[in-house]
Amino acid sequence: MADAPHTDENTTDTELDRAIADVLTEMRVAGPAQSTELGRRLVDLLDRRNAADANRTAEIGAIATGIDRAVRALDDAASSPELMRRACEQVAELCSAKRVVLSRLDGDRIVPVTWFSADPGMMPSPPAEFDVVDGSPEEQALATNTVRVGTDVPAALQELLGTNGFTTVPVLVGGGAAALVHIDTPVDDIRRRALGVFAEVLGGCFERVGLESRRERQSALLHDSARRWAGDTDVDTAPPRGASQLAPAQADRDAAEQRLLDPLTDRESDVVRLILTGASNSAIAEELVITIDTVKSHVKRILRKLGATNRAELIAKYQAGTR
Repeated sequence: MADAPHTDENTTDTELDRAIADVLTEMRVAGPAQSTELGRRLVDLLDRRNAADANRTAEIGAIATGIDRAVRALDDAASSPELMRRACEQVAELCSAKRVVLSRLDGDRIVPVTWFSADPGMMPSPPAEFDVVDGSPEEQALATNTVRVGTDVPAALQELLGTNGFTTVPVLVGGGAAALVHIDTPVDDIRRRALGVFAEVLGGCFERVGLESRRERQSALLHDSARRWAGDTDVDTAPPRGASQLAPAQADRDAAEQRLLDPLTDRESDVVRLILTGASNSAIAEELVITIDTVKSHVKRILRKLGATNRAELIAKYQAGTR
């Protein structure tokens, strides 16, 4: 009878499965005495396998609880800087990592913007931006929108992350990769899946925070433009005697805006608000985190829905409604 494969507490699930299969194969041809010994070995291996499964289930449960806690931490972030700071902290906790870097993408450049260190005494210099290298874990993560593990930490991040391997996580905003998270340790398959879920939630939070911020800026710009068109540039500093005329004028502008936006989708409305401030296609694309071609498609549909031939006519329709 061949010796059974050696197993201990560090044996992987695959090795345990192989050892169980080998014992079962031997039992088919073994005599009575050998079968008894093989049976004891099989019971021991099955006990180890069940214990490993139980440990894995407990680990998955703990990670699920960690994801839930991390999502709650992101939910009420009021600004992008606060959201990025919280994201780094939660990723570190989720992966039992000491250091995390979050970077924005600028074409093929990775630009670190915030980072977290579990060591409060460690204050490294800001990491330099660097290129996405062909074949690198970063390039693979961006190409496949999946979490990747690497061994060679980018030189720009080595002071912060060290040199013992890393994990990188793409964050999608509006359907495209907008950020990358680097973690100072390679993670296992379970945590890779957990990070994928967390990244989806983080991308949604970026969209929410960005949309709220954009709408506030757009509203301020729109009303400022309306005041200029109406020759009411001093409305904010007008004396109290004229205040009684301000509310109806503002109500007229709000009503004109609503009539203009009624036939449009939410995204088309966002585009119109920026058009009315004089924004170019490239400025709109940057503000809404979409491509210029997408902006052009939105503008064509908007002009068709509102019966305007060009932007100037669209703005004229709005101005006419405010007077």
